[in-house]
Amino acid sequence: MVNLGTMALDEGGRIDFDRLRSDRRARVFAMMAEQGLDALILSRESNVRYATGAHRLWVAGTRPFGPGCVLVGETGAVHLMSTWDEGIPAEIPREHLFGMSWNPLILVERLQAIDGLASARRVGVDAMGPLWTQLLPLAAPEAAFVDGEGALRAVRMRKSADEVVCIRTAVAIAEASLSTAIDTIRPGVRERELAGAFAQRMTEFGLTAPAMQGVFCATDPDVGGRSSRLRRIPGDRAVDEGTLVAIAGGVLYAGYEGSVGRTQPCTGRGSRTVTHQQRELFERWSAVWTRIADVLHPGATGADLRAAYEASGEPLPGFPIALSVGVGVEAPIAGSKLGPEFDRQWTLGPGTVLEVQAYVAGVAGGYLGLETVLITDDGHEVLSTLTHGPLAS
Repeated sequence: MVNLGTMALDEGGRIDFDRLRSDRRARVFAMMAEQGLDALILSRESNVRYATGAHRLWVAGTRPFGPGCVLVGETGAVHLMSTWDEGIPAEIPREHLFGMSWNPLILVERLQAIDGLASARRVGVDAMGPLWTQLLPLAAPEAAFVDGEGALRAVRMRKSADEVVCIRTAVAIAEASLSTAIDTIRPGVRERELAGAFAQRMTEFGLTAPAMQGVFCATDPDVGGRSSRLRRIPGDRAVDEGTLVAIAGGVLYAGYEGSVGRTQPCTGRGSRTVTHQQRELFERWSAVWTRIADVLHPGATGADLRAAYEASGEPLPGFPIALSVGVGVEAPIAGSKLGPEFDRQWTLGPGTVLEVQAYVAGVAGGYLGLETVLITDDGHEVLSTLTHGPLAS
């Protein structure tokens, strides 16, 4: 598929965003019908964005549960918490907006006014706090409240063609931004300067929200045979000549994440020399990637990806090796500390998009590589195309 580029803006263009939102909304209501949910109450902003397409004040992060969106199966209506209608899609009428409030009892009153919620018998929620365990029954007194997060995650994991185009565009912008950061690597440059170069290039495409903190760190060699861990937060450390620098970053385009990660040597001015030990690190990373790529196909589970990584002989890194991505990160699929049993519950299918990463360490430092991958009908497609640079030549 041809990447239609950044001219496909949220306001209209080469992606039909009306169709994209309609398709996502239809899939959520179909899931509700399949699960027997009369209503779905959402709090997590990524879930709200997926179900509605609304550009609200970003309220993601660590915070208590609060009802930010209500979908009612009987009426097919979407009700959204928003004080104003800026950024709200036209298909959500103004009368379906309920205002924000710090007083939870006022929010309960607004929920009670939603047609079809009071008579609901089975309501899904994507989270629940102790306070709202007591308050939600006041708005839906006949309802049993059940987990809706798991079923919604399964819906979000399967991307439509329009969603894939958004992710391709995000990946392209992430690669352009990462290339700028790579070009900034020189002896004496600080890690924060590399992060700044990435962010500045990203904003030149009209984007202001990175998808993640990003990795812009010099790697340390093994000491005493103990594998060094990847530092994931950049600091004021200056990069020495000959050091391998791990760089990874992601951006959000139309709410969709695209990420890429590479490792580059810090060479002197005009020098392209890399060492045998540095090339060996890339070869080890490539061997891990090859094993993982062999199981990136429909029907494979997160446990299969974990097993493939472990079969390479390399230790698992201290972070998940595969994450489902879409409207932000959706779920860890493989390699998290939740273990192989958790990984086994996730089955890859056509339309799943993953962020796949591996890290290997040695006497020359470490090598981080991150790819964004689309699961196809008969295998996979790597959406990231950025070269691995001199270590791969």
